[in-house]
Amino acid sequence: MKKDFKGVASRIRTRIKPENRAFIKKNLAIAEQVNSILRQRGWNQKIFAEKLEKETSEVSKWLSGLHNLTLQSITKMESVLGEDIITTPLEASEKYREIQYIVFKVYARPNEVGSEGNQDYSENGSIENKICYNKVA
Repeated sequence: MKKDFKGVASRIRTRIKPENRAFIKKNLAIAEQVNSILRQRGWNQKIFAEKLEKETSEVSKWLSGLHNLTLQSITKMESVLGEDIITTPLEASEKYREIQYIVFKVYARPNEVGSEGNQDYSENGSIENKICYNKVA
């Protein structure tokens, strides 16, 4: 008797609980964040494992995205990396809420300047370009 395998994957997907989907998504995001930091530092998993005083195989399991990371292991990774891996929405809103404005003064005659950008003409023919940057600290 031949079984019908069409639609098996979709039937399995429909059985996955929403909390399991969220768990996997968050674990993969954390693993991706750590891997990104490691690449920026030029570290591989072996170097990272040495700094964590863990076996390379354990760190590999952590960074697979499917391991159930504890808050303690995340905090240890953050400590070794010297930066946050996860940030709560409240922390993010406090960290990135401040806006700094930088004002550039460009001196030119009005007929030599295009009409691009957010420009204010002063009485002496100078232009102030106002640029807004979000604070990233």
